[in-house]
Amino acid sequence: MLTARMKPKHSKPDSRGVMFVACSECNRGGNGDESCSSGWTIKRGGPEKGACFSGSLLDKFKED
Repeated sequence: MLTARMKPKHSKPDSRGVMFVACSECNRGGNGDESCSSGWTIKRGGPEKGACFSGSLLDKFKED
C-alpha cells in the first residue's frame, strides 16, 4: 500500500543542497520527540521561529 507523503512547508534546501529544517518540521522539534534544547517548544511556523542544518525532517515529510 502506498502512503502519500506531505511536502515540507517551511524546510528548504539551501544553495548547496543542504536541508535547512524548520523546528516545527524537525524530528527533534516541538512536533517530534522534543529533544532539541532550542526548538523543543516550537510546534508551528517557519524559519523565522527557528530552524537549523542539524535536524532532520519528520518521517511524514521524508520521501521513500
